[in-house]
Amino acid sequence: MSFTPLRSRSRNLYTWFATRPDLFVSERSPRKSATWLVIAGLMVVVMLLVYLNPESTAELLGGRVRSGLAIAGAFFLPPAVFVAGIVMFFVSARRWRIKGGGVLTNPVIHGVAAGFPLDQTVSALQRGSSDSAGIVAALKDVIEHRGDDRLLTIWTSDADRAMYIGVIRVAGKELWIDSEPVAVDPALFFDAKELNRTATREQAGLGGR
Repeated sequence: MSFTPLRSRSRNLYTWFATRPDLFVSERSPRKSATWLVIAGLMVVVMLLVYLNPESTAELLGGRVRSGLAIAGAFFLPPAVFVAGIVMFFVSARRWRIKGGGVLTNPVIHGVAAGFPLDQTVSALQRGSSDSAGIVAALKDVIEHRGDDRLLTIWTSDADRAMYIGVIRVAGKELWIDSEPVAVDPALFFDAKELNRTATREQAGLGGR
């Protein structure tokens, strides 16, 4: 079955997750929701303090003439941040989980330079725990060829021993998922965060320290 390239809004696999309701479900993240609500609430407090005490605010910032930009910022920045907080509450405070299972996290994401053979890296990652040394070597190679032509991203749910590997192409301001992300056999599930940490240390010449 052919895969239709997907344009992604951000550097993650959310766009693809949304096309697979048989595998994934979206939900609101309590932590992110609370964070954005707190930010919006703080901005309301700041707005009240500023708008109810305009003269004191101007005096505190050094007078209307000397600190015009600061005063303008004090009056207009809080409402802008408040609106942004509300928008982010509805738009960005979301996460994805395995259908009937655990929350997906993104322990590994690396950008690589143009021409780097990411297909080989993905193949190495798919061998999973059967070749941990090969995974570390592949990730070291990725780290050594940093760039922003394509992104290698790994999403996992430890509770389900689920792992998905995707490649996102960066085309200026646009992001594209050109090929279907691949799954790692649950029997070969590995600790992506730990092996990535090992690869980072070794690539930096830190060895086992």
